[in-house]
Amino acid sequence: MDHLGKLTELDRAIIHYLNGDARISSAQLARELNVAERTIRYRINRLITEKIIKPVAIVNRQAFGYDLVVDIFCEIDIGQQEAILTAILAMSEVSYIAYSTGDQDLSFQALFRDATEMHNFITLRVHQIPGIRRTRTVLVPRIIKDSYQWVPPDAAFDSEA
Repeated sequence: MDHLGKLTELDRAIIHYLNGDARISSAQLARELNVAERTIRYRINRLITEKIIKPVAIVNRQAFGYDLVVDIFCEIDIGQQEAILTAILAMSEVSYIAYSTGDQDLSFQALFRDATEMHNFITLRVHQIPGIRRTRTVLVPRIIKDSYQWVPPDAAFDSEA
């Protein structure tokens, strides 16, 4: 789904504003961007319909006491990949999971309230999943930019449209 050339500077501006404050009204956006409110509503609906943006609620993990974040990298038995993915996906602590390349086959991020929860999760749950050969855990002391904050570079938008 390549939208290169179909996205305009106005689309870029709308995406930028919504990324900063998804609750901004169409009327406020129209005033900020000096275009008709109807145009803003149309563009937002098109961006959603074409799956260029997705309106979601981002949960503040810290409001629930989940201050400890770790990235876990796994070397797995590829023959058990589906069963391993199913087991990890069922774990409520996991906020992100992806295939990896290199010396690790899977990577995922998990959230905890304290070090004891993290230790029990890794030793009593993750290491008990058949097919996980080895894990490497990295403590994430501070997230500088989260994945939901990403926006395409300016070059991804058609400045002529």
